[in-house]
Formats: sequence, structure tokens, C-alpha cells
Amino acid sequence: MGKVTQYNVTRQQIQTIQSNNKGQGLYKTPMYITENRNGDVIVSDFWRYAVVVTDCEGRYRFSYRGDTSESRLNPRGICTDALSHILVCDEDTHSVHMIDKDGYFLLRILTQKQGIYKPAGLCYDEKAHLLLVGSRWKNCVYVYRYIKRKNKLKYLYPPLEMREDIL
Repeated sequence: MGKVTQYNVTRQQIQTIQSNNKGQGLYKTPMYITENRNGDVIVSDFWRYAVVVTDCEGRYRFSYRGDTSESRLNPRGICTDALSHILVCDEDTHSVHMIDKDGYFLLRILTQKQGIYKPAGLCYDEKAHLLLVGSRWKNCVYVYRYIKRKNKLKYLYPPLEMREDIL
């Protein structure tokens, strides 16, 4: 059973997140972790085929297992954007899912049509509003812009630009 442990800046353990309120383990193999603007802790779990979300106190909120029952989510990298959406790499469908902060599927923001293959890592740059997607297969990083800032943040879908930087 996996667990997530939080430490403060002086390296003292603050909390451990391991079980739900029924004592059942939340994680089997936690792989990637991030924190949302509201304090939620978001973890991708490869062997549970899910993204597991707990609140800042460690209480279980929800699990996201994909947008359809036709394909099983194979989560890898995760991050959140300026609008508190959760972005998840799905290695099996070669896509990046966007879900809202409460776990509801919104869309597959990037797919193989945009050149994504085996996405593994994600990073969102809040200043430039860029999404960086690392591919495990092609050893490259894709850069996308899907949020525009003009007085307020809004979506640009499909993404406006893509740049491939070979590492």
C-alpha cells in the first residue's frame, strides 16, 4: 500500500495520507503528485488506474478513472492550471485529459491528432500560460498554449501553438 507524506520547510512530517475514512488504502503505487490552488492533493496511481484526490486535510474527495468505460485510464504526469483544472497524461490513449477540480471530465485537450504519443510528464507555466508535455516515447517536450489572458483567462481550443523541442 502506498502513501503520501507531507513535510514542512524544516523537514518535519506534517501529515501522512494513506487511507480513506473506512480505513481502505487510497494508493497502490503513487507515481506523480501535485497540489491544486484549493489545497487538494492530487496523485496519479498507475496500478489503481486512477487519479486520487484528497483535500488539504487528507480526506478522500474522489478518484478519476477516465472519461469512458471503453478505455482504462493509464495515468502518468499530472498538473493543474490557472483555472484549477486537473490535467492528466493518459499513456494508453496518447492524450491529456482535463477534469474540473471536482473530478468531472471536461475534454481531452490533447490527443494523437496534435502529435502526442505516450505522454508522461506535465508542467503548467502560470505566467506564460503554457502547457509543457513530455513524451516518454519520442524523448521530446511539446509546448502548447490553450489559455489566453486578456482581462480574464479563457480557453483556446484546440491549442493555438505547438512547438516540439527535442531534448
